[in-house]
Amino acid sequence: MSTQASNTATQNLNRFIGEQFVATTNQQDRSTNAKDFLDAQFPLANGSHQDVCSYVVYYNHLLAFLKDGTQCGLQNPCQFVALTSHKNEPTSVVLKNNDTHVEICFDRLGKLGATDNAHIEDIQVSMPIKNLPTPYKQWISLLHTSCQPTEGNCKVFTAKDGTDYALHQR
Repeated sequence: MSTQASNTATQNLNRFIGEQFVATTNQQDRSTNAKDFLDAQFPLANGSHQDVCSYVVYYNHLLAFLKDGTQCGLQNPCQFVALTSHKNEPTSVVLKNNDTHVEICFDRLGKLGATDNAHIEDIQVSMPIKNLPTPYKQWISLLHTSCQPTEGNCKVFTAKDGTDYALHQR
């Protein structure tokens, strides 16, 4: 992808986040918008992220199990890049579209995860920090309005191949 196209994609993503999340105060709307965002940026081969009951990693692929009993992967399997915890029950998965990373965090007992079909506690998007050199980014929550910044310089996940997958932040 060209630099100009990548910049345009980032600008569109920033506008989308501003329109869909910052102005939305109703938690159900935020959750619906966040899953619509996943459908737009990381579409499933069949179905919608709205209908997912669980996500698991099977070998190097992210599988989504849907309400109707079917399962599918991502339309573009290469968008799944990393996870935390065990493949059968990850605590988070990381997806990548161009230079944008998205972390889907799961917590069955969390404030939001306890009532969500897929136990999604948060969906965070890494955004470049203006006026700082890459690779520094900040994480923006799509579901929580009172989110605290993650401490440290780096979030480390396990890549599909088992190696460390580090994302720098400030």
